[in-house]
Amino acid sequence: MRLPSPTVRPAATAACALTVAALGLAAAGCGAPETAAAGEPPIYVLNFHHTERGRADRRPADLVLSEFSTLTKVTWRTWGPSGATGAGKLSGTWCLPRCATAPYDATVTLSAVVPVRGNGYFTRYRVRARLPADERAQADLDGVLPTP
Repeated sequence: MRLPSPTVRPAATAACALTVAALGLAAAGCGAPETAAAGEPPIYVLNFHHTERGRADRRPADLVLSEFSTLTKVTWRTWGPSGATGAGKLSGTWCLPRCATAPYDATVTLSAVVPVRGNGYFTRYRVRARLPADERAQADLDGVLPTP
């Protein structure tokens, strides 16, 4: 069973209810800032940091968002079936050479969990950062995350 397309953005409560139903999670996990309770499927993000094949990752310190953007030194505030939020340093091909030595402070939100082989995977990301006007139009701040 697949959840609605990641481009659909229902209210947080509805999204959590869909995630709960699709993954068989207990409703108590909705809105909780941490991972699901013991015995419930974990939620992952497919991460390509230092690997071409990607790996299932939870709360990664470094996360490749797309072929154009990477977050490093991420500190996760929340991680669970209704979403994940963290803060870190943003860089990408769109801001080189400036951001290579001075990445931008950014927050990231991961959302739209879909079931894959009994585990949940985030399929959307949105980044918020203060960027120079000449880089904002090119920045890769909102997109789709791959799944295995």
